[in-house]
Amino acid sequence: MILTALSAAVCVVYLQQRFDAADMKNAVAIAETYRAPSGRSLPDVLRLRHPGAAVDWSATETSSCFQHVRVLAHASESGAPPFVYEFDVDLNGPSIHPANPLGVEALESLGTRENPRP
Repeated sequence: MILTALSAAVCVVYLQQRFDAADMKNAVAIAETYRAPSGRSLPDVLRLRHPGAAVDWSATETSSCFQHVRVLAHASESGAPPFVYEFDVDLNGPSIHPANPLGVEALESLGTRENPRP
């Protein structure tokens, strides 16, 4: 009986980790592929704001129950500290919300023609 309970607990933990990993992967995909009515995407905005910079996307789960994920985009220019853009993605919406001032600027830039550097 103890072995069965232990096996069930391990299975539940494993499955939850797999669901969390899928949520984070989907949140990054939503942030990378979202197109505003202007036709621009977040990667487009980041390329314009940081030409030639490498952009690394990552995610952390903020609420497993509500499927809220924090997505970070690190724009690394050579010889400078990275610019970190943070977005909160609601997988149930789906919707994207800014989570820091650079995230606000990036989302506001989706609808404009010009992207001044930060």
